Amino acid sequence: MDLQLTGRRALVTGSSRGIGKGIAQMLIAEGCKVVVHGRDREKAEKTAKEIGAVGVATGSLSSDEGAAQVHKEAVEVLGGSVEILVNNAGGSDTGSVTRAPLDVTVDEWIGSYQGNTLASVRMTLLAVPKMVEAKWGRVIQISSAVSLQPNALGPDYSGAKASLNNFTVSLAGSLHASGVTVNTVTPGVIMMDSLLNWGRSQYDDPDMSVEDVTNRMAADKIFELPPAGRLGTPDDIATIVATLASPRSGFVTGSNYRVDGGQ
Repeated sequence: MDLQLTGRRALVTGSSRGIGKGIAQMLIAEGCKVVVHGRDREKAEKTAKEIGAVGVATGSLSSDEGAAQVHKEAVEVLGGSVEILVNNAGGSDTGSVTRAPLDVTVDEWIGSYQGNTLASVRMTLLAVPKMVEAKWGRVIQISSAVSLQPNALGPDYSGAKASLNNFTVSLAGSLHASGVTVNTVTPGVIMMDSLLNWGRSQYDDPDMSVEDVTNRMAADKIFELPPAGRLGTPDDIATIVATLASPRSGFVTGSNYRVDGGQ
């Protein structure tokens, strides 16, 4: 199926690696002009060259000034306003995801909301007005399974992602009949290079296959395999994102798509 994305202008935040890179790569394969974003210009430029992006925009999204600079640079590289915004940047840099609620500091809570919820809010506020003006646009938030199924660890991260889910619904409702859709994609556990390399180091075998690492970590109860019988890949997420970005998905808004293998 032709997703009718040829020539559309897209910015994927946090796309120098991992899920964001996979999303950017698939949008490019579907004909989009894509800007790669990251905090490290050298890494972003390496990824952009590798996947055929039109250029990069670099900087932190944890401040209004940083987000404004990233948006400005993206528009300049694209040669026009952002038509497809994928808010993928986020995560936790403090290690709080491995700690119980009483061990997570207020500053870490603030940091999680800055880097996850507010990073997406900032980019949305910058990009969406031009989408509304053009009467077409797509905003796609990348959340996390823990936003719907929080566990006993990392409440700041799961809380920040849950608020992002709510933001999607509110924004979609407010953009009634504007031509702009807003949706969330919620990944389960994804086998990325970082997880694969961590598993190989844990088992002191740099040549372990993805399947062997997955099975070994599942056997050791590091995680449970979902009903699909495997972990997800960046392509699993990118496929849904590309579909939601398509003009063919104009009747889909305010939704949350779980891509978690049945988790």
